[in-house]
Parts: sequence; C-alpha cells; structure tokens
Amino acid sequence: MTDALRQRIISLCAAYAKGNFEDLQDRIDEDVDFISYAPVEIFPCLGKQQGRGAVLSSLKAIHDHFVFLAYDPIFLLVQDEDAAVNVMARLKQRATGRIVRIIFAQFLRFRDGRIVEFREFMDSFDAVEQVLGRHIRVIGGDFAKQEARTRVDD
Repeated sequence: MTDALRQRIISLCAAYAKGNFEDLQDRIDEDVDFISYAPVEIFPCLGKQQGRGAVLSSLKAIHDHFVFLAYDPIFLLVQDEDAAVNVMARLKQRATGRIVRIIFAQFLRFRDGRIVEFREFMDSFDAVEQVLGRHIRVIGGDFAKQEARTRVDD
C-alpha cells in the first residue's frame, strides 16, 4: 500500500501543479476536511474548507492568482493510508510577476484512495512578505529585546 500511496501523492502534486482539476476531483472525497493554516487576509482562498466543491474552488482560486513553476514533493512519508509531505513550491504571482518560494508541510489521510483529510502548514510570515514584496516591520521589538535581556539576567 505504501508504494501505491507514494505514487498517488506524487501524481496528485503533478496534477495540481498543472491545474488538472478533473483529475484532482476524482482523488478528493466528497466530504473532505481541508485546512490550510495560512493568513486568510492575504490568502483568502485558504483556511478551512469543507467538501470537495469548496476545496476545488479554493485550489482553482490559487491557480487564478499564481502560475505554478514548480510544485515538487521533496520529502514523503507514508504509512497505511496516511501521509506527510514536504512540498517545495515556486510560484509566479500573476498580478506582480513576483516569484514566491514556499515550503509546505502537508498531512493527508486517505480512504478508498481519496483524500478525506488535509492539513497544510507553511512559514506564513515569509510567504506574506514575498507576496507583498516587502519586509513586515514587527511591532514590539523593544518587548522582544527586554524579554531577551530578562532571560540572560535570570
């Protein structure tokens, strides 16, 4: 099962990178539970999505905003019908032409060959800076310095 699941995930990544939503539709359970832990103020199509239709709409919206230059699994661990995947994505933002590089940590659960649960994490601070094209000034820098001094003094 693990080799078959490994190949299924590799082909899922390829289908998603190409925007082959017909193929993806067949691989997603009707009642899929999908959460991408990302700031929805910047990535409004991410966050929590319930059901195949909502997930496909979310995935299509991402493709509306980005050209996928690469979407490659760089680490893959499978057991039974569960998988953990690190994906290296290189995307071109359609509105600005900016290249965005993100590494995703994804956790998937399958049943009968379809995704029933999907969790995704990314360095969202870095992703937001790349999408906005600027560094974000962190408010409270004095607090962080004070906290560091307190720990040294302890």
